[in-house]
Amino acid sequence: MAVRHVYLRIEEIAGYSPVEPSPHGNYRRDCMRNTGHEDATIPLSEVDARRLDALIYREYLDPDYLIPKPDRLVLADVNEPVYTHRVPGTVVYARPGERLHVHVFNADTMPHSFHLHGLRYGIDSDGSWPFGTQTSDGRRSDEICPGQSWTYRFEVTGEMIGAWPFHDHSRHIGESVNRGLFGGIVVLPQDHEHPHQFELPPLVREYVDRCCREHPDDADDDHGGDHGHHAHVEPGHHGGHGGGHGGGHAGGHGKGRNIRDPEHKGVLDFLEEWTQLDYAHPKPERGKTLHVPLFFHVLSRRHGTPAFNSGPFSPADPPFEVTLGAEATYSYHCEIHQQMQGRIVVAAGEATEVTVAIEDTDMLNMRFNPAEVRVRPGGTVRWTAGTMLHTVTEDGAGIPSPAFNGRTFVGNTPTVVAHAGQQIRWYVFNLDLGMNWHNFHPHAQRWRFAQETVDVRSIGPAESFIVETEAPPVLLLPPDIEKAQDERERPRTARRYDLCGDFLVHCHVEMHMMQGLAGLVRSKQTVWLTDEQAQRLRETIGLPTGTCDNSCPDVDPDRCEQFLCGQWEVVSGSPQVCMMHAALMPGTSKVMFFGYGDTRDDLSRVWDYSAAPGAFSLPANQPFDVTQPANNRGLANIWSAEHAYLADPDDTLLVHGGFTPRETYLFDHGTATWTRRQPTAQDRFYSTTLTLPDGKLLTMFGSTSKSFEVYDPGPGTWSAPINVPQPAMSHHQYYPWAYLLPGGKVFIAGPHVPTQRFGWSPAGVTNLESFATIAGDRSSGGEKGTSVLLPLRPPGYRPRALIAGGDFAPAQQTAEWIDLSSPTPTWQALPDLNVARPQQVNSVLLPDGRVLIAGGVDGTDGGPAEIFDPREPDAGWELCATMDIPRGYHSAAILLADGSVLIGGDKPGQGKSGETTPHER
Repeated sequence: MAVRHVYLRIEEIAGYSPVEPSPHGNYRRDCMRNTGHEDATIPLSEVDARRLDALIYREYLDPDYLIPKPDRLVLADVNEPVYTHRVPGTVVYARPGERLHVHVFNADTMPHSFHLHGLRYGIDSDGSWPFGTQTSDGRRSDEICPGQSWTYRFEVTGEMIGAWPFHDHSRHIGESVNRGLFGGIVVLPQDHEHPHQFELPPLVREYVDRCCREHPDDADDDHGGDHGHHAHVEPGHHGGHGGGHGGGHAGGHGKGRNIRDPEHKGVLDFLEEWTQLDYAHPKPERGKTLHVPLFFHVLSRRHGTPAFNSGPFSPADPPFEVTLGAEATYSYHCEIHQQMQGRIVVAAGEATEVTVAIEDTDMLNMRFNPAEVRVRPGGTVRWTAGTMLHTVTEDGAGIPSPAFNGRTFVGNTPTVVAHAGQQIRWYVFNLDLGMNWHNFHPHAQRWRFAQETVDVRSIGPAESFIVETEAPPVLLLPPDIEKAQDERERPRTARRYDLCGDFLVHCHVEMHMMQGLAGLVRSKQTVWLTDEQAQRLRETIGLPTGTCDNSCPDVDPDRCEQFLCGQWEVVSGSPQVCMMHAALMPGTSKVMFFGYGDTRDDLSRVWDYSAAPGAFSLPANQPFDVTQPANNRGLANIWSAEHAYLADPDDTLLVHGGFTPRETYLFDHGTATWTRRQPTAQDRFYSTTLTLPDGKLLTMFGSTSKSFEVYDPGPGTWSAPINVPQPAMSHHQYYPWAYLLPGGKVFIAGPHVPTQRFGWSPAGVTNLESFATIAGDRSSGGEKGTSVLLPLRPPGYRPRALIAGGDFAPAQQTAEWIDLSSPTPTWQALPDLNVARPQQVNSVLLPDGRVLIAGGVDGTDGGPAEIFDPREPDAGWELCATMDIPRGYHSAAILLADGSVLIGGDKPGQGKSGETTPHER
């Protein structure tokens, strides 16, 4: 058998991070946008928490370990870092009939060994401590001490064709392997081509020829030591089969002659720079098989003690508590579900105790809630158990990283670029020697195994196998377009399109995939399409032309909100009038709205949304045109008025009060005209008006009035005022949140307390009941906060009212509701809002019975909307799309006939800004 020499040097890569393995390249990515990486980037704190001093077998070209092999492990992997920053160190290719002499020099500070699976060897080459051999000078095959070496001898025969892992098998196997001390030997059939090899640049080649000694091919080495034998740089090899990765070159290189002169350092620096050039590496040929070694493994630190660690934390366990000392910041994670991460800030003035819930019922969104907590020095953090086993582990010992080829999360892990139909030969190794099993699943690819076609194969610790697959097509074209790909059938107007499709390769244990154990096959396909064919594909299946630049897909993570939680669009055009009040025009796709009338007489507008983008117009006339006496601006100023529909065939809208302050007007939707009716008896600025079952209207409070009045649409007149009991109801004044209940009673839900339910008649108020809220008053003035009566659903038609927001501290981010069908109604707390809403906030009852709130947030944008589903109260408020424009005092929101919501009006603190600020929908 021909002897072939392989030179491996055990070296450290200091400060290696599997999510940012090299300063050269585009890393720190998670293109799957797992929890905590929703923007597809990995925070620097996590990059550092995953750092470790990696350990590798780096392969060299010579016995003095002067020139490392710079070959890539996977030529087609566009994410593979330069060899100086790569884990594992090498993959060695061999053929039957070779005798391998693997010379291993230990440049680490701890003993190690080399243990290879699958080939033929004696006990002197097994490398398993403490069952190795020892030479007369005290060196051992199973424990290479720092600064020593050993030569392991193997025979390769035809029955050994396959992929075989190697790894440290000295005293601390798991620790060494989890730092990267492993690799693989691939035995190829004689008729299989080698992967293309790296050609050394002339400067480095000349140095090799001049300075590197050769290893005599006919020598039978003894076991290690430096005996003056020379490196064998294989003829025509130009740089090796495998690849090496590691830390910097300064110092530490050279064993034997120990050359560390400036020229040597310069050569190494040049080689590292040269290998960063894409054109320096051979290109995989389109028709040739791609060789892809793929290592499943874990990277974790050797040293470090977490500041706190729960150990296994099961559902039956009591809460886990930690008392923190001086001011500091701690990050922590779950060792089992590493996507679960949290943060603790210890600072003066913060809480004494906080509780963190482990939420794990949604496997795709397991988390610590809240993700960040703040406590004072000496404060306690308490975690409550989830429904499955977890840990609460501070990051001081680092975050273990499940990895493919030394890297974690898609965007950092291998992305193998292939052409559709190209053969891929996978050499799959599992060097995760812990208790986890994995499986190998490349999307849209399959192979034969155990006389069956499969696309998933399990792999246990230290197992390995080879599978051959075919890169999938980017698109399965419709038959007529597929036929047109034949040059003889191709239309003359067809143009070339280069398509790319990213197909996942991952462990199908979902938790492992979410922890980053996934990569990609980027398949390329060229198609010829006419403009009509291209448009047809775009409209039906999509035309993926924009994913070949190795960037993460540009996706909208909230895209489905437009279906489930909505999205906001700015309405085209200027409203000209502030949408302080709004009402639908029944039987149309129009909204009438009105606002300020102190400096203008055309204070109402109509918006027609029957056709995009919608159009603003003037009604036929204005209240100013029908005042008595005529054209009196003060009597026409319905700013801060109230309105309700009459129960007539035309659903006429009645508007009254406001700054007029007693005038009454009707708006006819069919003709878009205003007419005047009898004024109220008392001032009604900021009153509330309800439609009664008999078609009359009831108005209450407003201005300084402590009374009701009833409007009769027959004669068009108001009744005499009906006084309310004093002082029992004196706290109601401006825009009380009043609702007509089944049976005819009225309920006032706020904004001031107590809330009250009562009957009434022309004789006065009866059966007055009062109910204290949890948060108390929700408005100090200007009527902050909001309220809605929930749908009356069969069979019980229970009346329930909801209140939320407000400017008093207990109200700003809280919500509560009351069931008025209960024998003893009481307000009950609901889950808090996601966002505090101290400004005037709007609520809208949606067609499906959910409640939307929007506005009440002062900032550069309008803040997110939130939706509450009364059928699932424990689910709380769903955070929805963010408005472009903030809305506060003098704003309104209204449900349109098509189910969308229109909002408009002033920005907080900017009076009359709503006249020129676009609406949103």
